[in-house]
Amino acid sequence: MSPIQTCPNCSPSIDTRIVFTLEFGIRVLECRGCGLQFAEVYPEMGEADSEIYGDPYFAGTIALRPAREKIFAELLEEIESVSGGKGRLLDVGCGDGMLLEVAARVGWEVEGTDIATAAVRYARDERGLTVHKGAIEDLSLEPGSYDVVVLNHSLEHVRNPRATLVRVRELLRTEGVARIEVPNLSSLSARVQNLQSRFRLKKHRWRHYETGHHFWFFTPRTLSRTIRFAGLSPRGLCAPAAQWGRGNIRYRATEAFYVMTLWGGHLIAYARKPSQGSSRDVEVG
Repeated sequence: MSPIQTCPNCSPSIDTRIVFTLEFGIRVLECRGCGLQFAEVYPEMGEADSEIYGDPYFAGTIALRPAREKIFAELLEEIESVSGGKGRLLDVGCGDGMLLEVAARVGWEVEGTDIATAAVRYARDERGLTVHKGAIEDLSLEPGSYDVVVLNHSLEHVRNPRATLVRVRELLRTEGVARIEVPNLSSLSARVQNLQSRFRLKKHRWRHYETGHHFWFFTPRTLSRTIRFAGLSPRGLCAPAAQWGRGNIRYRATEAFYVMTLWGGHLIAYARKPSQGSSRDVEVG
């Protein structure tokens, strides 16, 4: 059995509380120091590859190609407005490689990483992309060589989010940009479903955590804390209502409210690698 997880941002001596226990034994814990919630155990890499991130896991997203192409084109425009232009981009947890394909088409120099054999094979064979298999902490990538590192719904999947972001900081050029998007545990939907689960009003309690493949559950506060503790400088955080379908009328009508309250379903954070000699100290948990 894998070792019990501890909060990556706080001392291992800081206690945790049990948020819930599913009927098949999975427990979600919360750090009493900072409030970060996480799965009690993390699967071994081989188990995750074969049992979680096989071909069926990616089949649905591959089928959504037209919609995703438009969304990723808009996402890249957003990134360019923050980074100041195109350059060398690394997509961590790139999946089937759709973001990389769209980025390369508009002039970015691209590479990706993923732990899933199925995803890496598809991105390489079907899309002709340069994708490295493995966690970025274990890969021999050149430090200080990327202008932008994207973690689009991948940080909630990694073994240790602080260690992942420390490696991201190492890989970025000075003043390089990281864009991080994760589910929002403080969203209005999550708050309502948490109450329903707590009072046993749902047939499948706590399903919205998606504990089968999500292992870290972030709020605006805990995501910002993790970014800072990794030595990156936060440069803005918002909470849009949805990841997909941003152009529809319903999304536009509710976006401003969710972004303002940080109650939207997805957290988007930007961070920069500080310049050398920066006076800002890295916080230590």
